[in-house]
Amino acid sequence: MKKSFYLKRNVYIMLIAIILLAVGVQISRTQYILQFSKNKSLVENHRIASQNPGRTIEYGGPAYCVVYDSIDVGSVKVNDNVLRTLQYMKKKTVSMDIAQKPLDLNGCSVAIITDYSLEEMGHISTLSSFVEDGGYIMFTNKLELDQEFYQIYRKIGIVASGSSAQVQGIKLNSNVLIGEKDLVVDDPFINNDSNSVELDDSSELLASSISGVPLLWKREYGKGAFMVFNGTMFQEKINRGLFAGAISLLEPDYIYPVFNAKLMFIDDFPSPIRQGTISSIYDEYHRDIPRFYHDIWWPDMLKLAKRTNLKFTTVLIQSYNDQVKGPFSSPVDEDRYNLISYGREVLKSGGEIGIHGYNHQSLQMSQVVADNYGYKVWPNVEEMSASIKEALRYANNAFPNYDIVSYVPPSNMISKEGRDALKKAWPNLTVISSLYEEDVTNMSYIQEFEVAKDGIIEFPRITSGYMDSPFERWAEANSMTSLGVFSHFVHPDDVLDEVRSKNLPWSKLNEGMSEKMKRVQKTYPWVRAKTATEAAIDMEKVLNSSVTWTRAGDSIHGMISNFQTDNYFILRTKKSILKTTSCVVSKIDENTFLVKASKSKFEIRLDG
Repeated sequence: MKKSFYLKRNVYIMLIAIILLAVGVQISRTQYILQFSKNKSLVENHRIASQNPGRTIEYGGPAYCVVYDSIDVGSVKVNDNVLRTLQYMKKKTVSMDIAQKPLDLNGCSVAIITDYSLEEMGHISTLSSFVEDGGYIMFTNKLELDQEFYQIYRKIGIVASGSSAQVQGIKLNSNVLIGEKDLVVDDPFINNDSNSVELDDSSELLASSISGVPLLWKREYGKGAFMVFNGTMFQEKINRGLFAGAISLLEPDYIYPVFNAKLMFIDDFPSPIRQGTISSIYDEYHRDIPRFYHDIWWPDMLKLAKRTNLKFTTVLIQSYNDQVKGPFSSPVDEDRYNLISYGREVLKSGGEIGIHGYNHQSLQMSQVVADNYGYKVWPNVEEMSASIKEALRYANNAFPNYDIVSYVPPSNMISKEGRDALKKAWPNLTVISSLYEEDVTNMSYIQEFEVAKDGIIEFPRITSGYMDSPFERWAEANSMTSLGVFSHFVHPDDVLDEVRSKNLPWSKLNEGMSEKMKRVQKTYPWVRAKTATEAAIDMEKVLNSSVTWTRAGDSIHGMISNFQTDNYFILRTKKSILKTTSCVVSKIDENTFLVKASKSKFEIRLDG
């Protein structure tokens, strides 16, 4: 009898185990299917929103008058960066070319002077009177020490000045870049031509060079204030966040929208995996390259995503051949097994799969560009288009119910002809992600955060690599302050490359990446993890809206036109938050708040 009883109990245990296993599999499949459904829903939202691509948004409120000299190259570069930054901040701008007509600040609430010569401004008393009466002026270029400078220098906070010199690096004496007070970047890529100046006690120093030369300061004057940048680095796009932070500290109770998105791209994944061994991996893990990716690298990346709140956007490669003429079907090195195996885990973890290309030959037709990258030249648009169709067929066979809609160009390079080929082969292409920062070779595909005239969303990447570097840290801090965006990419085979890995083993690269992402999470705990398509479509909704601000006593009232989803804003104020209506306000730094507006009309009441 006892044997029979134990037999029945074992059977029950086995049945329960089978049922639990089935439930687990079903839950896993449900999550997988939900990800498919979510992606289709995002694409449909974009189709609706993109029925009127390139819609011009008019911004209300007081004007930001951006003064530049079209004859001076440096002034034009600064002017372009300032205008684009204010456009992201949804501020009404008026561009004034003093090479064409005299300065006139009537109707301006803020004047941003991008020229270095005050002599071009006409009567210098116009500037000081404008600020004294309650206006705000920011100088975004090192000022020439001319006669006009010496008429105003005391009013902008300077007690003594000397000759100019090249100064390196930057130290933030404030949180002009959100979350980065006391950040020191001592690297040659930050270089300014700056005047030697001494500031008065009433000036608020926000940033200085490594050698202590004041670079950025605020000086209240009358009812308004001056913001002075004593350098030349605003000519470069990477420094837009410093301008955004400075302008947000110039006026009281400053509020502006951000996209609020954190993205992590993995280029060349899934893709054919190189066979064989390399000593740096085998000595540490006793595995060949395919087993290393399967057993070590990919589990480590999944753990990183879970620990630091990331969603991966992975972009696949079908083959590493250099073929630029069809037919392209079934290359010998394609790896459908790994595509399905890794791809399923990407989707189950909440990530996204996009296309990097049929192969890694950038879609372009210039021999000069091809030679620079060591690639081949595509003969025509038709061959490029055929290769993309093959990559889509390959992906769709592996994931037949999944809409693949995001693209990252190989080596961040694509020509106009290549973009035409994409559109021809891929009607539901939704987002292209290349690079944000300028390329010294002028060969990369450089983007802004925008919706192109053809309806494709441009959502660039800003930083890259497993390890922190001064440049990457600075670029990250600037993009987070100006846009509320962290957009980063890595490659699986960085560990195989001596240059990209800096000769470090995976254990060190993994440690560096973990420390980097823990720092990002600690500095910006408010930023939302997104895939490329999620972030792009959210951004599209923000770009298609405008915000009208009104002040009534101690309250800020916001009204969002074309409101579709929660909107996020950065509020800089020294006042306390007393009450909110239709929004949530969270402190994210000293005198800095994240505002989440859940309705088209919302209110923030401040302690006056």
